Amino acid sequence: MPRPICLRCGVHAAICVCADCALIANRTELTVLQHPSEVAHAKGTVRILTQCLSRLGVFVGETPDDFRQAGFDPLNDTRASALLFPGPDSQELETADIGDIRHWILLDGTWRKAARILYQNPALAALPRFHFANPPSSVYAIRKAPGEGHLATAEAAAYLLNRVEPDLDTGPVFRAMEALVDRQLAQIPARLHKYYR
Repeated sequence: MPRPICLRCGVHAAICVCADCALIANRTELTVLQHPSEVAHAKGTVRILTQCLSRLGVFVGETPDDFRQAGFDPLNDTRASALLFPGPDSQELETADIGDIRHWILLDGTWRKAARILYQNPALAALPRFHFANPPSSVYAIRKAPGEGHLATAEAAAYLLNRVEPDLDTGPVFRAMEALVDRQLAQIPARLHKYYR
């Protein structure tokens, strides 16, 4: 018998977290550029953002043509934008003066695939770029991270909003993340949980 699929988020009901998501009235616009391999990934966290953030755009692709066809073209975007992605020229978000930036771009994919999106889109590299100096500990134990201080896309978006909109309650995102981890772990034999904590 096929497993029931949630029509809202597209994953099977046992790991669906739609009921754990609540809408947040963020004023800052976020755009997620998502690698195609992440779209149907059951452990992906962008589906949490799509149900929690009132101002969010998600565009799937790798190349400038991909994103233009999906409806996003950074070359013709007149918003004051910035990229959240670490690099040699990136500034520490916690201490930087972000000025009038009201639109932030995040890359969703494995570390290598996110870096590839950046490499293939020079318009992104030309934007002001920021990283977290002191990110919170990630609860995203169900997926391997390249090292300490790395966050899932949903966690990064919530922490970013905490910094640029200090009065905004991003608790719904973090609670949905915890629910996602709990539901994923429930599908794994208990004896193996120690490898994910």
